[in-house]
Order: sequence, then C-alpha cells, then structure tokens
Amino acid sequence: MSLLYIVLIPILFVPIVYFLGTRISHRVGYVAAVAPFLGLLQAIWCFPTLLSGKRIVSDLGWVSYLGLDLNFNLSIDGISLIYSIAIASVSAAVCVYSVDYMDHRVHEMGLEGEDRKKAFSRFYSAYLLFYLGMIGTVISTNIVQFYLFYELILISTWLLIHIFGYGEKEKIALTYFIWTHLSGLLVLIGFAFHYMATGSIAMVSFNQYSIGSLLLLIGFSIKMAAFGLHTWLPLAHGEAPTPISALLSPVTIGIGAYGIIRMALPAVVEFSNWVLLWALVTIVFGGLMALSEDDIKRLLAYSSISHMGYMMLGIASLTYIGISGVVYHYLTHAFLKAVLFMGAGAIMMQLGGIRKISLMGGLASKTPIVALFLASGFLGLAGFPPFPGFNSKLIILAGAFSGANGFASLCIVAGAAFSSILTIAYGAEALRRSMFGEIKEGLEVKRLSNTMVLPMVFMLLLAILFFFMPWLVILPLEA
Repeated sequence: MSLLYIVLIPILFVPIVYFLGTRISHRVGYVAAVAPFLGLLQAIWCFPTLLSGKRIVSDLGWVSYLGLDLNFNLSIDGISLIYSIAIASVSAAVCVYSVDYMDHRVHEMGLEGEDRKKAFSRFYSAYLLFYLGMIGTVISTNIVQFYLFYELILISTWLLIHIFGYGEKEKIALTYFIWTHLSGLLVLIGFAFHYMATGSIAMVSFNQYSIGSLLLLIGFSIKMAAFGLHTWLPLAHGEAPTPISALLSPVTIGIGAYGIIRMALPAVVEFSNWVLLWALVTIVFGGLMALSEDDIKRLLAYSSISHMGYMMLGIASLTYIGISGVVYHYLTHAFLKAVLFMGAGAIMMQLGGIRKISLMGGLASKTPIVALFLASGFLGLAGFPPFPGFNSKLIILAGAFSGANGFASLCIVAGAAFSSILTIAYGAEALRRSMFGEIKEGLEVKRLSNTMVLPMVFMLLLAILFFFMPWLVILPLEA
C-alpha cells in the first residue's frame, strides 16, 4: 500500500466533510474521524516491514525546474512510525470526542440554523487540514514538503482558534500566528542557508553545523515552547476549543523535537551543554507555573512546556538511548495529555464552562469517571506504572546520564531527574482542589455522553499497552 494514501485520504475527506456538515450537523465529526483512523491502520500496517530493517518509501514525480528535480517523497522509518501512530490515534480519538463537545461549543456561540451547520463544516474541514499538516510533516523526506506541511499546521490551527476559541480569541489567535510563523520563518531561512551550502533539499543531508542548523534549532524550539520562547502556548492552548488543545499541546508541539532530531542535531552538538541547561530551566519553569496556575487548561499547557523540557534533555544527551526516549516520550505525552485535556473539557461542559480549579471541589463523588481519567493522566506523566511515562522518562534520564561529559552536565541531568517531583506536585494539588474536599455550593454536574468517555478510555488503554509492550517502540527504532 502506497504511503501517498496517508495524505490523499484527508485531502479527499475535506470536501466530503464540508458538504456533509451542512446536512448532518455535528455528526459529521464521525465521518471526519475516519481519515485519521485509516491513517492509524496504515501506520500499523508498516510495522512488520520496519522490523525487518527496511524503510518504506513512496515516490511521485513532482516538478523539474532550474536543474532541481523535486519529487513528492514520503517515507516511514522507526522514528516517523511512532510519530505517525501518535498523531493518527490521538487525532481519531479527539475527533470522536469533539462531536458532542463542539455541539455544545457552537450552541455557546449562539449559532443557529444554517450558520450552525456551516460552523461544523468549517470546524471539521480545518480539523482534517490540521491532521494532514501534522502527519505530512513527519513522513516528508525533503525540506520543501516539510515546510509546506509545517505551515499548513499553522494556518489550520489559527483558523480554528480564531473562529471557535474562547475569550479574546481573535487577539490570542493572532499572537499564536505571529509566534508560530516566526518559527516557520526561522526554519525557512535555515533551509535556505542549508541549500546554498550543500545544494541538497533532502532531510538526510543535515549532518554539518552551520548558521542554518542554529536557526533550525531556535525555530523548532519555538514550536516546542522552550523557556523564553513559550509565551504563546498558555494563551493559545488555554483559549483554543478543547479538542484542538488536546492536539496542539500534546501532539503538535512535539513535532518541534522531531525537526531537531532530523535536521538540527549538528547545532545541538555544538551547544550541547547550553541546550542541557535550557532543558532543565524549561522543565522547572513549566512545572512551577503549572503548580501556581488556577485555570485547568492553562495548567495543562504549562505542564506541556515542562515535558518538552524532558524531550530537549534527551536530545541534548546526544545518545541513542536518550533520543529513543524522546520518541517514546512523544507517544507517552500524546496519549496521556490528550486524556487530561479531554477530561478538562468534560469538566468544563459538566460545570457550564467553569475552568478555575478554585471554583471546583468534591467532583470525584459527582463525576468519578473523569476523576479517574485525570488521576491516571497525572500519574502517568509523573512516571508511575502502569503508564508509559515510567518507561520514557527512565530511558531519557538513562541516556542523559550516560551522555553527561562533565561535572556541570551531570549536575544539570541530576537536577532534571529531581524535578520530576514537580509533575507529582502540580498533579496532586490540582486533583486535591478539584476532585476532593467539600463540594462547592451551587455546582450542578451534568451527565457526560459515551462519545466523550470512550475516546478517553481508548487513549488510556493505548498508553497502558505501550507500558507493558515497550518493544513496540524500541524495536522499530533499533531496526
């Protein structure tokens, strides 16, 4: 089966979903979920071939101009396989979850009649373009394709926040656009420097340090929301509609780590100790901000910043073990943070839009299933079995300790290991204040639909599967 179907299917589904949305309203979300689900099946289909040590490549002639032969190449190896599984599975689950959520959100926006139906057409068409951008980015083989898909992520998510977000959505969408376009601009300039120096557009040709690789490191670090380049993330992910937050925070920002692994490692080699320190500061800053945050969605956004710090730590180790841990942690973070964001969205729906943890309390007795999901998500990210956060953090830290090349770097890695306690702290505090204690007066908890519960169950079961079967990640990377 050609890899071209992975990108062709969502492209074909966009007009279908747009047309059906005006006829079947919010239920068109079930149709949209088919595209990423088929992408997941194809990624799984690639697994046996990759275990044999082969890469899967699909090639389509594109254009030959000014001596540049540009083919539309798609390829899956061990790294892109794990990324593809995470992107497709989370996108499918969140799409199903979004059906009832977006029905509620569009009602909140006061849209009725034809405007209401058009809203669902726009949301799910843009959602599929968002998925297309993410999946296309991680299976591209040249910088032209990579950049086109990378910018497609920006355009589609900007539209989704601008139209369907909360609060000052237009202003926040613009802030998000500026920051992430700056990321894309730095990446584009880095690509131009690389092409002028090497004459190659292949992603595998990034093996020498240059100013271009440094620009790529900074550009992809913006996407990861590393400390100092993070200010856009709590705003955008906090005010985006929850299904989009459930993709942006755990899945999209980790693509920055993918870009660094593929194309910016020479810059990491050049500044490895500084990147290690940057990773530690990102871990600690994100954890402390999450600990002090009262808005449940912003808390989860700061948590994502902290976990991007762990991925930076694994990259900066410059070891096979450390970078394997990064890929593993991308999968872990995608599954568990999706559960947490979907749980947060469920609480918001049940409580009529309440987001502040200080206004909650005693919810475990009213909605025990959501309490279970939130507790599982926080415990998993903290590294407790039987969740894969235990595996991925252990591998990252093992790689970081083995790659430490001096007392200073060893102290930084030890600090990062000790900082894991912050995940326990902000998770436990959020659960204590929202789920336990006295029930706040006047809180009415609405019933949660099965279509919102089942995707969270699916994500949690997948996470547990990858804890007990770590070879599903390790063997493709070794091969």
